[in-house]
Amino acid sequence: MITVGKKQPIGRRIATATILTASAAVVAGALGPAAPANAAGTYLALAYQQSYGFGGKLVYRDAHGVGQSGVSDTARINAINDCAKNGGQTGGGQCEVRVVAFGECAAVAASNGKEGWKIATATSYNLQLAEQIALANNGGGLVVVSACPTL
Repeated sequence: MITVGKKQPIGRRIATATILTASAAVVAGALGPAAPANAAGTYLALAYQQSYGFGGKLVYRDAHGVGQSGVSDTARINAINDCAKNGGQTGGGQCEVRVVAFGECAAVAASNGKEGWKIATATSYNLQLAEQIALANNGGGLVVVSACPTL
């Protein structure tokens, strides 16, 4: 049996569609974010290679890498591999893991001044705070790599 109903006015159909769309968004939001900013139980490793010149020629360029895993050593290896993918050198200590954090964000700051290269790191529950602390620990400079775990 087919039931034919009275056609609703256009305004009511739009209102119904809007309510259904909003309800779907609320349900999707209640399921949680796809990638949490601070994943508990995840190690985060940051690798960095500073640029290096000799005799006016660039020998190494800046490169960085981010690695994460439930195992500290695996996160470190992932960071070194990512650094190499971003143009860094491996095998001679150029790409080095500078900081490992557990369930927290991390940052590496660097500067090149009269005293040569300075590198400082920091970890925090908040990315912006980790970056600010790394810069303060370094006495200025630039944040060269920062991240929060997402696994």
